[in-house]
Amino acid sequence: MAYQKSLDISADTQQMQWLNRLSYTDNFSKFRLKFEVEIAGTHSSEKGKIANWQTDRRTNGFKKFRTGANLFSRDYHSLNSEIERFEISFSSGKYDFQIGRQPVSFGTSHFVSVMDILSPFQPGYLDASYKPGIDALRIRTLAGETGESELILAGGENPADNAILARWRDTFSGFDLEVIGGRFRKRNVFAAGWEGEKKQINFWGEVGFFTRKWKTDRHFGGICDDFAISFIAGIEKDTGNDWRHGLAFFHQDFGARKPDELPLAYQTGPMTQGWVHLAASDYLICNSSKEVTPLINFNLNSMFSLVDQSILVQPVLNISLDDESDISLFAWLNSGSRPKLHPSGQVVGSSEFGAFPAGAGFILRRFF
Repeated sequence: MAYQKSLDISADTQQMQWLNRLSYTDNFSKFRLKFEVEIAGTHSSEKGKIANWQTDRRTNGFKKFRTGANLFSRDYHSLNSEIERFEISFSSGKYDFQIGRQPVSFGTSHFVSVMDILSPFQPGYLDASYKPGIDALRIRTLAGETGESELILAGGENPADNAILARWRDTFSGFDLEVIGGRFRKRNVFAAGWEGEKKQINFWGEVGFFTRKWKTDRHFGGICDDFAISFIAGIEKDTGNDWRHGLAFFHQDFGARKPDELPLAYQTGPMTQGWVHLAASDYLICNSSKEVTPLINFNLNSMFSLVDQSILVQPVLNISLDDESDISLFAWLNSGSRPKLHPSGQVVGSSEFGAFPAGAGFILRRFF
């Protein structure tokens, strides 16, 4: 359940969502089948209000086959279903195969990702332990003594958006290195990610190069007219008393350099396609976490836009209730220029995080 106070409307909104994920796994000779269906119900206290604290994870564009269903819909309630896993895996010789609907992730899995382009979470998404599936074929094999190489074919709703990506992973001097290259959504992409520890400091990061599409991408800046560059680099360190702190810098050529360019950034191809979620070009990201007790963990994530000086803060308290259930208490706190309604009807004067809703809520999970 979540409570929101939106900054551009007069009414407060209470929203509740429940999810049931039913799974089935079985082995048939050399084949392994995984099947999972998600049934989601949503309630809103405001008629027709869509919860913008909730990511619609079914619009990533790489579900080739439509398997979702609207089971029930009224002014304040809805009930939907979606098949999120339907994969068959098997091995043949030195190759492993996975075919069907399955989760696919790239990168270091920190607060913001550059490499995770097929089915990314929004920054700070709270239920990131479960990732939606996409329709894909994956072929993996060993590369050297410790490495792995992989070919990934993903089908889009529009065949022109299909993805073909090669992936390679290995470890060097205590650092995990991952490289991907190929084509998706009619773009060429090359990206790399790294993570490892030196002198008790964890270093991590991702960098990507993407072909620009002049029909859908506004050129806000960058050193190259043909390619857009995005990167994030961060460090983390334990500071004692069960505290761990991190700091990262994130840049993207797809983002706006000026506050008044933010509305234009929201209309670019990467944003409308759902693999870019932030509209500005530069951010600082801070994280602090503490193990309060073996059953209670506290996290504080903060994002600072260096373009409009707005701030988004997300405190989260995770409590393990027993071996099969836990609860997360969370909030969104923000600062920045609030949106104002011009007499012409246009919303003006808004910063990125100042336009976000403030709110609080909880997620209760039970496994059976």
